[in-house]
Amino acid sequence: MNRTSEVPQLAYCSAGKGPLVIMLHGLLMEGKSWQENGFISAFSPFFTVVCPDLIGHGESDKPAIQEWYTRDNQALAIVNLMDELGYEKAHIIGYSAGAWLATGLLALYPERVESVILGGWDCIQGMPASLSFEIFMAYAREIAPELTHSMSPADEKSVEYFFNELKKQTKGDDKLLMQGIPALVWAGTRDPYYAPMAELAEKHAIPLISGQGDHLSEVNTPDGSTIGRILRFIRDQSVV
Repeated sequence: MNRTSEVPQLAYCSAGKGPLVIMLHGLLMEGKSWQENGFISAFSPFFTVVCPDLIGHGESDKPAIQEWYTRDNQALAIVNLMDELGYEKAHIIGYSAGAWLATGLLALYPERVESVILGGWDCIQGMPASLSFEIFMAYAREIAPELTHSMSPADEKSVEYFFNELKKQTKGDDKLLMQGIPALVWAGTRDPYYAPMAELAEKHAIPLISGQGDHLSEVNTPDGSTIGRILRFIRDQSVV
């Protein structure tokens, strides 16, 4: 794994050559998740694909300081990564918490975003107000033990810091999609976020990819046609 030089340091994997595509994972996942689900192998023949471990995850820094996990600071960390790689712009694919972070890039650094794909996230309302970190972790342990069984108490605390920032999302992030940056929305039809994402797509006349999965399976085991459609969308926005 490579690492950025700025604090907090992000670990990242990379593959391929060409225009930059940055893939941002969700809570409890890592950059390598994009290798395991087939995205890196599909994109790397055409693009430089970079998949960071977001702060508090994988081999990236896990500071016990809430402020480091704000969306503003995390967006800056992604821009610093782009600078170190020597790219002015990137195509951004974000899923769940990664989509939340992608909207942070749209808010603060729209000039650095070539196109954006938002998956598995309600950009209008954010997280359900009733969802606590304790409920989230209990559910994750039940349905995705492979993501939680090796977590230390310190690992869990760093995820909680991240979760706390997700809960603070300002409603109305969908307005960030009105800047003329090419965008695509992606969600599984069994995802609780599917209805608001379909609403988002209709509201802003954005293409919608409807997979067959739920929130987790849609990104872990996406249909090949879903990966292909996302790839075609980004290739259409690029001179490759």
